[in-house]
Amino acid sequence: MITQLQREQLIKEAALALENVYPKSSKVAYSAALLTNTGNIYSSSQYGSDTYSLTLHAEQSALAHAAAHGEGNLVAIAVTSNEKLEKGEFTAPCHMCKQLLWESSLHSGLPMLIILANSFGEIKEVNLDDLMSLPWPTKKS
Repeated sequence: MITQLQREQLIKEAALALENVYPKSSKVAYSAALLTNTGNIYSSSQYGSDTYSLTLHAEQSALAHAAAHGEGNLVAIAVTSNEKLEKGEFTAPCHMCKQLLWESSLHSGLPMLIILANSFGEIKEVNLDDLMSLPWPTKKS
């Protein structure tokens, strides 16, 4: 479990990372902030490519940022965007990012909380296990 203060800090750091989207001309920006089991937070926005296929997603960037600091034991991630959403709607990690988060959770053996935040100040919390309908690889008992 994470504390309310950690939850608030994760959401704040994810929102701040929206300001660092690359390139600045991106029409839609995505950002994420990860919390490690040591209490450190690593945030990032996406790094866009004109080809789109080479774009580094915010979750991927945050994972790489944590790994670059020797941290891979993640307990939570906050995800946000500047997408034009309605109240009650949230931007969730794409399937590629969910897979990377899943594998990270498998390697660490730690459950992961996904916190989705929108521009209306609403949040939705989901356990990573609940986002993975047919996970691969499966958890070992």
